[in-house]
Amino acid sequence: MHNLTSKRSAGDASSLQGSSGALLGGEDADIQIARRVLGASIPRSLPTIDGLAAATLFCRGSAAGGDHLEIVPLSENKIVFLIFETCGHRLPTSLITLYAVLKFSDHIRALQSPRTIIECVNSEILSRIAAGYYLTAFVGVLDLEKSTFTYSGAGHCPQLLYRKETGTMEQLPSRGTVIGIFERGFFGETTVRIFPGDWLLLFTDGMSGIFGDRDAHAGHNRFEELLKEELPDAAPEILADRLRARIERPDPAAGLHDDGSLLAVEVLTQSKRNRIKEFLGFPADAPMCLHTLNYFDEIDRVVGAILKSMDASGFADETIRRMKIALIELLANAILHGNKRDFTKKILVGNVVTTDEAIIAIMDEGEGFEPDCVPDPTLPENLEKDSGRGLFLVRHFVDKIDYNASGNRVTITKYHSGFKNHGT
Repeated sequence: MHNLTSKRSAGDASSLQGSSGALLGGEDADIQIARRVLGASIPRSLPTIDGLAAATLFCRGSAAGGDHLEIVPLSENKIVFLIFETCGHRLPTSLITLYAVLKFSDHIRALQSPRTIIECVNSEILSRIAAGYYLTAFVGVLDLEKSTFTYSGAGHCPQLLYRKETGTMEQLPSRGTVIGIFERGFFGETTVRIFPGDWLLLFTDGMSGIFGDRDAHAGHNRFEELLKEELPDAAPEILADRLRARIERPDPAAGLHDDGSLLAVEVLTQSKRNRIKEFLGFPADAPMCLHTLNYFDEIDRVVGAILKSMDASGFADETIRRMKIALIELLANAILHGNKRDFTKKILVGNVVTTDEAIIAIMDEGEGFEPDCVPDPTLPENLEKDSGRGLFLVRHFVDKIDYNASGNRVTITKYHSGFKNHGT
């Protein structure tokens, strides 16, 4: 029996506890606690990185395992990808997994190489964790400026690199010993070239078991062929949808014990990046910054990034304070009313901030609305109504507000106080 978490977010604690009451009803307290611990360690959503598209798929097995994956942007052009699996199940495994997450995070943020990161974590696991527990891991650093991917592995199953231009799949073998067993373990490091359109496919061996075969080698080969079949016309979220649909068939892998985790990352071609700009109403040559979010508690991150750009461009403090209110209102509306609190749906936010103006477009995945139908809160008959007040404030805090035809995208513009040639 499996519990699937969102392809767009890495899942939250509640989703990891299982969507079926029957599953939890049959579990003991240790497994329930283990699931909560694992849920707390998994990022709720993936960061937005210009030039990349990514999605995840988690499939929880009948016992609480120790899968973890993460994307960590180190700079605008350098991104770390981490995936590991702790051997074992139940509460001890989940606690060791949480400890490993913290140790990996420490060394990733110290800007170390993939091999050094794994060596340091291996040393700390050996010194702090009792014998008998070990991890397999894969750490990779994608350098968008140099178009390279440097990786190191520790006993992990071979990861995959799909070349879109040729339709071929390359294995990224893990040439290293597992973490937590050998004090002088060997961990190799390899660098490959990355081109627009390429895909990185990172996963745990449970995923190849779900889609392939319990024999590790046969299962991996079958999973690789399945991916090659699906990838030519897919985007990461579409791939996750298709794989999830296969899992949701009746009794897809009866009795499967292990978790399965997948991170699919596409290096976008310029045409795909331009299509995203087009969706948000920007021209192809616009220097747009892209953000995505799914949850209310991600609003501050997106708003903070936009306001930081406005501050750097010389906008007045009072203007920035008002824009903060406007952006929070619009983003909350997009999640609450646009996506109707469906946290598997995302909000796209694009902004272009210059010393002349700030343009921000916000697009949800809902059916849209009619802006003219929102009641005017200043009319006597609407004074006691809650609806309409937020948009009323937004209209007074920005210089221009526009909606697309379907009503699921709003674009606001705020001109710099010194910019006079904006036609108003």
